[in-house]
Amino acid sequence: MIVLWIAGLVLGVAAAAAGSRRAVGAALEMSESLGISTGLVGLSIMAVGTDLPEIANSIIASLTGHGDVAVGDGTGSALTQITLILALLILAAGLSVDMRRNESKVAVPAGLITVCALVVLAIMLSDGTLSRADGVILVAAWIVSLVWMGRRDRQADAIPRIPDGQIGGAVLRTLLWLSVVAVAATVIVRSFIEITDSLGVPEFVASSIVLALGTSLPELVVDWTAVRRGAAALAIGDLFGSSLVDSTLSVGIGPIFRPTAVSTEAMTGTIVIAVGVAVATLVVAFVTSRRALASWLLVVYGVSMGVLIALTG
Repeated sequence: MIVLWIAGLVLGVAAAAAGSRRAVGAALEMSESLGISTGLVGLSIMAVGTDLPEIANSIIASLTGHGDVAVGDGTGSALTQITLILALLILAAGLSVDMRRNESKVAVPAGLITVCALVVLAIMLSDGTLSRADGVILVAAWIVSLVWMGRRDRQADAIPRIPDGQIGGAVLRTLLWLSVVAVAATVIVRSFIEITDSLGVPEFVASSIVLALGTSLPELVVDWTAVRRGAAALAIGDLFGSSLVDSTLSVGIGPIFRPTAVSTEAMTGTIVIAVGVAVATLVVAFVTSRRALASWLLVVYGVSMGVLIALTG
């Protein structure tokens, strides 16, 4: 039986990645009609689009009473995307993160806001629950952060407009692929819960490492394509924007539908991940060599996961 759940998990992740990529493509068409800058597209539309698996997982996990899965997937993805995924894009796809360019200036502010959000989340988890009020605060924090980041993005180049007649089709395609992601996420969470229950693995540890890797595939796929097409701003904005979405919107939206209990491991793990995100942000801010940057990010990811397992496993 466990083989079937593993197959369901793999297929669900693949479908979610494919659906997210197409949903983002359709959403980008809408953004072009509004002349939104590439940096803001990465921070907002693309970040939410590639984070659809985490968002859907949070809702489903909360509704089914698996709060550790929602928190673990969201926080684990926040760290995975700005360490492991960013390092892979630097080494394999040739992504350059130059803090002197406008396209890279979104990284550090978004990273620091993510750290603050994770600290707030850890405080919320200290009472063993994620309440509806907690969820509203986290989602509101994402909205406020996005508005502030958008105002800082005025100097970035605007995307050309497209005919208004194409917007309706883009909306329909977005809704279609969002539904694909939602169905795929249902399969992912159900399969994941069955597998961890069968193996006796703590939900937070497994979700923050294994599930976070799976639900971070959309970022890897979409941002790899963006880098190859010379759209580094989209890739950088998406990675750091997704990390921010994971620590706020993704974790917070589930409890809005249904408050959920969490374990003490979730709070401890969130603190570890907050430290990891803080160190990764500092590395991005001060390390200029591409290879050194990628190497340090991999070290941060590996050490963070090691500490996480040691403290919560």
